[in-house]
Amino acid sequence: MTTERDPGTRIVLSWLREETHENAERVLLRALDEVDTTPQRRSWWPAWRSNRMNTYAKLIAAAAAVLVVAALGYQFLPRNGGIGGPPTIASSPSPALLARGTFTAKVGGGYTVDLDATGGASSVTGSMIVSSRETNGRFSVDLECTRTIDGLLWIGGDVTSSTYSEAPAGTRAAIVFKRGSPVEAIFVWQMNDPRSASCQAFFDDMIANGGTGDLRAGLQPIEGTVELGP
Repeated sequence: MTTERDPGTRIVLSWLREETHENAERVLLRALDEVDTTPQRRSWWPAWRSNRMNTYAKLIAAAAAVLVVAALGYQFLPRNGGIGGPPTIASSPSPALLARGTFTAKVGGGYTVDLDATGGASSVTGSMIVSSRETNGRFSVDLECTRTIDGLLWIGGDVTSSTYSEAPAGTRAAIVFKRGSPVEAIFVWQMNDPRSASCQAFFDDMIANGGTGDLRAGLQPIEGTVELGP
């Protein structure tokens, strides 16, 4: 053991010798002697340091594992902020069936009809293609509206193309059904009358011109099948 005091100790002793610090000096010297004579168990320090470093390594590994688990878990969290996975998106309902079928309307000389209409009121979509058996004329209608009037189902729209004189392109036309077994049908054409302001106005104009009495008198059973909506 060395008894030589280091410079720091000499500085402290110098300060203690000033004025009345002798008692404190003795206390300091005694403490230093006890430290110097106490066996220094330095051989434990490397082992303690090794154990401490192992603990640090374990803590770092555990923290890394937590971070990996947290990162993986984040990938599977629902993105909508709720519980139970992604939200279920409800599909839009299909337009309601209005009328569909291929049949022959036996009014006049007979008309072959290919009809497909969905929707209701003024939101009808679909088409009607009509061919005259008598003249071989043909016209197509872009369907737009429907209404039940006095128990009869009207479905009408704009004539988009035509080789049939009674339904020129650019005018309006409709088919009118009477439900039953068999179903009965008749056509309504605007022909060369002034074009109605709208599809629904076309129905009103036709009724104003002739009422529904004449329509009922002209209804004829169809041949074939037509499926009418509720």
